Amino acid sequence: MRSFLLPFVLLFAQTLAFAQVDKRTRATLPPPAQPPTTKATTLPAKTGPKKDPVWTRPPKLVVGIVVDQMRVDYIYRFWNNFGSGGFKRLVQEGAFQRNAHFDYVPTQTAPGHASVYSGTTPMNHGIVANDMYDRQRNLVYYCVQDDAAIGVGATGYKGQRSPINLLSGTLADEFERISAGRSKTIGVAMKDRGSILPIGRTGDAAYWFFEGTDGHFGTSNWYMNEVPQWVKDFNAQGLAKRYLQERWDLMLPKESYHTALPDDNPYEEPLAGAAKATLPMDVKAMYEAAGLSTVLLRFIPASNTYTTDMALAAMKGEAMGQDEVTDLLAISYSAPDELGHEVGPRSYELEDMYLRLDRELERLFLALDEQVGQGNHTVFLTADHAVVDVPSYLRDQQASAGYVDVQEVVDLVNQKLGERYGSGTWVRKRIKEQIFLNDSLITAKKLVAAEVQRAAADILLGHPLIADAVTAADLARNTYTSGIRKNIQRGYMPRRSGDVCYVLRPSHLASYSNSGQRGTDHSSAWTYDTHVPVLMMGAGIRPGEVVRRTSITDIAPTIAMIVGCALPDAATGDPVPEVLR
Repeated sequence: MRSFLLPFVLLFAQTLAFAQVDKRTRATLPPPAQPPTTKATTLPAKTGPKKDPVWTRPPKLVVGIVVDQMRVDYIYRFWNNFGSGGFKRLVQEGAFQRNAHFDYVPTQTAPGHASVYSGTTPMNHGIVANDMYDRQRNLVYYCVQDDAAIGVGATGYKGQRSPINLLSGTLADEFERISAGRSKTIGVAMKDRGSILPIGRTGDAAYWFFEGTDGHFGTSNWYMNEVPQWVKDFNAQGLAKRYLQERWDLMLPKESYHTALPDDNPYEEPLAGAAKATLPMDVKAMYEAAGLSTVLLRFIPASNTYTTDMALAAMKGEAMGQDEVTDLLAISYSAPDELGHEVGPRSYELEDMYLRLDRELERLFLALDEQVGQGNHTVFLTADHAVVDVPSYLRDQQASAGYVDVQEVVDLVNQKLGERYGSGTWVRKRIKEQIFLNDSLITAKKLVAAEVQRAAADILLGHPLIADAVTAADLARNTYTSGIRKNIQRGYMPRRSGDVCYVLRPSHLASYSNSGQRGTDHSSAWTYDTHVPVLMMGAGIRPGEVVRRTSITDIAPTIAMIVGCALPDAATGDPVPEVLR
């Protein structure tokens, strides 16, 4: 064995010795010969100038615009009456998502604003309706109600408002976090919920219309203890009262408008103080008949002018977009919804309001160009929901449409549950298309809540004008990935939603004993309520059209990609790559 290993031992020793000599003499030995090089390997690599990612140069100002109750087809219908600087500029210079939808119910103002800016649906952000029900207190409460809050800058009950009921973050929160609080985040709207919910819980300020005889914009002590001087100066102008002295008439020749209905028709509800829902309107007389209450301003085009005035005052007063930190100005135009409920989408009044809103957008965009600079701002415009045509009008056109007496629905559920389980008031509360059952009665009779819920749902499913009904127990245990139930589930939150959620047939609205069959409403999962425009323009936006289906919850993630900030904490939407530059 030793003789066998000896040659290997000697070879190892010689190699080691050679290595030691080489290590000691390496500096003096000539370099080893190298293979000949080619021209390609000797030339430096060709590299162009390095470009920083787009998100390292974010816009100085993001302006989010929500038009309350806007259908996407308004852009198509009113196109030839629009000017060049408003809606047309958004379409021609920006990105138009033509098939964007809300993918939850109820499609209402408060959930809509919260969803646009949080990038998620009510099941996560908690704003499940404009008015919500507290089972423990047996109390209906408003979505931004805060009894501990106090009005600042204006007086009245509307001071008791804050984002306290919002359970997830928004774009404004993320702007504040990425800038260590240096970002200016401000919301402006006639409706309190339209200004509060976009700005979230940590944004700088939300200003809304307090109505009354003053017609001032104010806020609450959630945000500050005293309004800035620019707000005091703005209110001192008395613009609300001044706008209520003006007459409202068509801005274009009557034959230019897009409606087959006469101005005076049976499907529209007159505004308070007016005998008919027709133009021209003597706004001054209506204002005086209302005891000089500025509430009338909410329903007329001057409301949008007043909102733009306030937004521009905020932009200037807070020097928004004047440094390298991205600011957020959230504007909500509330008047189209207030008017739309009364007159519907086929009226002269509504089209005229949109033509005048178009001019307000142009005024806003020109101010952005001048004060912030083209290429330094990003704008998005969408809606918080759309709306159905007046059902009585559709019915008269022989469409499948109509009304459902909601008290008869409640009485039916009470009657049938009483026959099955014994007498009692089984329906504790109904809010829109949600029924809250009597928990105390279910417990007293030693019943299983899920079984009573399912029995109530079966009763509703037997109604000829109810398309679907689903129980809270099923929503908690199942995952629905398509259809109406998916939308119901995404809008459902335990402790804030009902025991049974139901959906009326398409183009059917709830009716009440004191309501006529004029005007319209929204809240459903049908496309006339879910389909809204999404338009984006400016820094970081690639112009063009997107016709594939997108979600309203995609807006916040898309803006986050442009700004270079985190997505809001509960965001479920995705960025839309086609619109990103």
